[in-house]
Amino acid sequence: MVMETPQTQRASATKALCPSNLSIQDPKTQRALERALNEAESGLRFASPRSGRILQQAKQLVAEGVLEEVYPGYYARPSYLAPLSPRARMYHLIRSLVHRHPSWTFCLYSAAVVHGLQVPYALLTKAHIGVDKSSNRRSTSPCYVHHALPDLSSTVINGIRVTPLEATIFDCLRHATFRQGLAIVDSSLHHQLTTIERLEAYVDEHSRYRHGIARVRQTLHYADGRSANGGESVVRAAIIEIGFIVPELQVEVPDPLNPNVTITVDFYWRLPDGRIIILELDGLQKYQRDDHGKALAIDETQQILADERRRESHLNLTGATVVRLSYREATDDLKLERALSTAGVPKRL
Repeated sequence: MVMETPQTQRASATKALCPSNLSIQDPKTQRALERALNEAESGLRFASPRSGRILQQAKQLVAEGVLEEVYPGYYARPSYLAPLSPRARMYHLIRSLVHRHPSWTFCLYSAAVVHGLQVPYALLTKAHIGVDKSSNRRSTSPCYVHHALPDLSSTVINGIRVTPLEATIFDCLRHATFRQGLAIVDSSLHHQLTTIERLEAYVDEHSRYRHGIARVRQTLHYADGRSANGGESVVRAAIIEIGFIVPELQVEVPDPLNPNVTITVDFYWRLPDGRIIILELDGLQKYQRDDHGKALAIDETQQILADERRRESHLNLTGATVVRLSYREATDDLKLERALSTAGVPKRL
């Protein structure tokens, strides 16, 4: 048995990173890029080489499929990148930008990510940087965009300067759609980061001469911290926009086969005539990753699928009308309206 020395381990890592058919074979450059990647991963960010030689090496590796250019100028190993959700990728981009610009203040959806809120993936295309209204720095890049803010007050979370929570939510709700905004504010209430009273007070104080206030107030009116995740919030917003009565959330239903056990359902309607209608969401995404975005093992996925089948059969035995939709179906207004109308969910008067 041959024992690996630190030198042979480093040579193996360099060989894995830099295939022999590459034109650049400078060991010093290879080690520097390897070191940059390791430091970036330990700092929860992407590598962004400044040296022309190292940058050239990174671009060559991208062409060979050994590295990925996550955002223009920012690189990561595919094995490191694969488990990251879009929200985690955005957090890495933010930390990458902070590494270069520690004084920047992040706002809007970027600040929401740092605060730990459920930001819909469609809003995570660029980082959002706040600047003073009098500043001339309004340029954009493929990675970020500047926003002129009337108040650049900030707080620091894990070394990242961001707008305060209530200000962040306020700005998000003004710019996002009702469906996107409901996911953001629901998560702030779900994790008990703020309260409706504090948010409403902030809106009352800062709403003058600001656009989008009507949508902000509408979103706060329907906000509910019982929503378990952003997907459920988006679907509830669709239910509201289509015109159905608002469902109860996370209701515990007695399991008819296990008297001491209850089943918590996503959406629940209790009609005046005594009928019960339940809407349950499923989808591949809930079987592929856990609540923290970590990929599930095959046996874990199989167990979840088996539990879901058992759960649905037990719900059917309660006598309730059970509707099961994928997230994609539930966010298709025509399919959602047809399913709920067929089940008997009434519209609001």
